[in-house]
Amino acid sequence: MDNDKSTEVDPIDPSALGFTKVAYAVDETLELLSIGRTALYAAVKRGDLKRVKFGKKTLFYAADLAAFLTRLRQLSETDESRVDQKPRQVQD
Repeated sequence: MDNDKSTEVDPIDPSALGFTKVAYAVDETLELLSIGRTALYAAVKRGDLKRVKFGKKTLFYAADLAAFLTRLRQLSETDESRVDQKPRQVQD
């Protein structure tokens, strides 16, 4: 078995982001993420966020929410670094 740590993905600890439960219902998730229902289900449809069904109840695992928020932060930081770059000068 290969124990090369450079290829492993570290799981995100949901408690590090303040999550106190293992899974959250839709309304709880909306409040935690401070987004609307349409944005939440758009993220699910794009595959950015996973949901699980338990009967009629839809749940979002805290670990998936933590991973989602981490990816958003990384994307935001990438976008900011692009904005910080000086524009290329156009030569006549």
